[in-house]
Amino acid sequence: MTRKEQTGIRHLEFSEWIRNECPASQLGFSVYNLDWIFHNWKTTPKKLMIAEEKTYNGQVKLGFNILVKNIIEPALQEFCSQRSIDFRGYHTIIFEHTNPKDGKIWLDDKEISEDELKKFLAMED
Repeated sequence: MTRKEQTGIRHLEFSEWIRNECPASQLGFSVYNLDWIFHNWKTTPKKLMIAEEKTYNGQVKLGFNILVKNIIEPALQEFCSQRSIDFRGYHTIIFEHTNPKDGKIWLDDKEISEDELKKFLAMED
């Protein structure tokens, strides 16, 4: 079990502040929020994976995918390889509704079951 979710406790004021106070996207400035970082520090080798989650069949924005695929993922791959960390890459998880229990699940555009998702996120081989 992981720590208790903080839904409804966190505040969105900083998100609003960023949107109002940072430079405009028309000036080439983009801000993204990566949803999940999975890290198992007790395995040998340690394992690391990043993922973006979308609900209601949402799609990841093109600019975010380009940023992750061209900069973040290669940088993490290099970082991990230098430290003998098993980097499992960047993945997209899309829910038909809001979670694995209330509809279909797609992992990197392939439909999977809840059990398959659990195993994948646990980074079990």
